[in-house]
Amino acid sequence: MQETIRSYSVSKYLTAVKNLIDTRVKDTWVHGVITQIQERDKMVYLSIAEFIEGDVKPQATLSLYLFRFDFNKIKLKLSALSKPFELKTELKVKLFVKGDFYVPYGKFQGRVIDIDPSYTIGELALTREAILQRLREENLLFKNKSIPFSEAPLHIGLITGEGSAAFHDFSTKLNESGFAFKITTIHAKMQGNETESTILSALGQLRQNTNLDVVCIVRGGGSKTDLNYFDSEVLCRAVANYPIPVLTGIGHEIDKCLLDQVAWQNFITPTDCAKFLIDKVSEAWQRIKDLALEIAGRIHLRIPAEQEHLRFLRENLERRISRLFIQEQEQIERYIKELKKEPSKIFQDSHLQLLRNQEGLKNGCRKILELSKKHFELQEIRLKAMDPKTILKKGYTLTLNSNGKIVKDFSLLNPGDSIITQFAQGTIHSVVQEKTETPI
Repeated sequence: MQETIRSYSVSKYLTAVKNLIDTRVKDTWVHGVITQIQERDKMVYLSIAEFIEGDVKPQATLSLYLFRFDFNKIKLKLSALSKPFELKTELKVKLFVKGDFYVPYGKFQGRVIDIDPSYTIGELALTREAILQRLREENLLFKNKSIPFSEAPLHIGLITGEGSAAFHDFSTKLNESGFAFKITTIHAKMQGNETESTILSALGQLRQNTNLDVVCIVRGGGSKTDLNYFDSEVLCRAVANYPIPVLTGIGHEIDKCLLDQVAWQNFITPTDCAKFLIDKVSEAWQRIKDLALEIAGRIHLRIPAEQEHLRFLRENLERRISRLFIQEQEQIERYIKELKKEPSKIFQDSHLQLLRNQEGLKNGCRKILELSKKHFELQEIRLKAMDPKTILKKGYTLTLNSNGKIVKDFSLLNPGDSIITQFAQGTIHSVVQEKTETPI
């Protein structure tokens, strides 16, 4: 006898399926890659999938949901970790799932109850280490560090968040230094999924400015989870291959992101980054001042020698002119004697020769005088240029000790010593109160 197959309504059939799932499908851990996250008022929906290496098509996909309250608890749990992270697409996760079946739509959904952070942290660490290893093998970790740093980095490219505290702290520190820093700022996202793309865009824009000495990427203090965005391999490669030094001030004290490791140098805060630039310029300025004082001292010592050289030239010229006149006078006297002996024979030739000699003497003396004048003028110009008064008029000063000798070495002065500071307009007498040595 043929068995009669019962017929169910859709709702009864789906309810039976739900009851079967509720009773037979146990709560369990499920791992996969997040492919979608949608946040709504009271609910959060996400999907995880399984992939085979080398294939972008998922082998299987699971739809999940959780209540907003449970989602916030998971976020709080992740943010409190020593190495925090946030849920986002393409992240590998391990979730504790309770099977559920939604009768009205006949759809199976898993309810997320909990998450295993150690699974994701392990995957992130493996990914981070793999990126670091690739950068190391391609000699990219020290490529930007090998670029010579400008002795006076006054032209700065800045990448930071618009209206951020990082921008304020960085620019204020530079402006307070008194040096003529010029900052070209390009705004970018310093957190969230747009971090990578906007920083890459900013680097591209600044690369068109060929006058920049350095590029600084800075952000203020924020969530530790935001640091994960600075582990981007694409971003690290862009900084490593950048044509000028790149400094980072990401705003964290202990952990370094991968971007810090490929940068020319990293700093804890934007203020520290700005201070480094100020110190560089300050050192360059001190070297210029020391060189100016050295040049002034050398000029002061050289003036007596140049004066003696001028005296020698003057005396030598006078002697040469005197000898020429004596020689010509003697030549004339010889002609007079010859004329007295044979006046009719030699008069005409001698007269012409005498005229030629006189003209030659005049021309020779004139040329000697012109050359001597030019030489004197040149020496006068050189002396004026080397004159300490000329140097002082340009805004420089000379420091003398109580004996009136130039102080060339910082170590020669001690508190209590009397010093004289010479300006173009006069001198100032003062006493050393305190010595502050500037590191070189």
